[in-house]
Amino acid sequence: MIEKAVEAILFSAPEAIKISEIAKILKEKEENVEKAIEAVARKYSEMDSAIEIVKLGDRCLMRVKQEFAEIVRKYTERDLDKGTLRTLAVIALRQPITLSKLAKIRGNKCYEHVKKLLDLNFIKAEKKGRSTILTTTEVFASYFGFEGKSLEEIKQELKKMKDLKTNL
Repeated sequence: MIEKAVEAILFSAPEAIKISEIAKILKEKEENVEKAIEAVARKYSEMDSAIEIVKLGDRCLMRVKQEFAEIVRKYTERDLDKGTLRTLAVIALRQPITLSKLAKIRGNKCYEHVKKLLDLNFIKAEKKGRSTILTTTEVFASYFGFEGKSLEEIKQELKKMKDLKTNL
């Protein structure tokens, strides 16, 4: 029963959801929820589905596998609004970047974007003196299909995409 409930929550969640939140919703122990998530992920993997369950730190989500993402992209709603996505792109391309420099590039609205990106665990913020340094995380890399690549390789790939878009 718990596996089906976990599957239903992951299916309906608009973004990655904390395992602790699922446990709270189901009034279950986190360890039971984690086992259920693993079982659901294994089920999707074994049936060779176009859907996968991905664990991103203390969160997880159900998503279309990367090889099918382009096929469904035009029919799906974006998880991030354009402004937040643009802020994330600036961080990814210029990382490490200070929060003050990001604000000069993207404006004051970027503080709200940074909060959302931190909540999603797409970026991390480190205090260095009076500055806050922003970089992307493994969750960002996994979510956008950059698994197994260094920050520098991700930056190079993003620059290629940017150059390709500019030349179109």
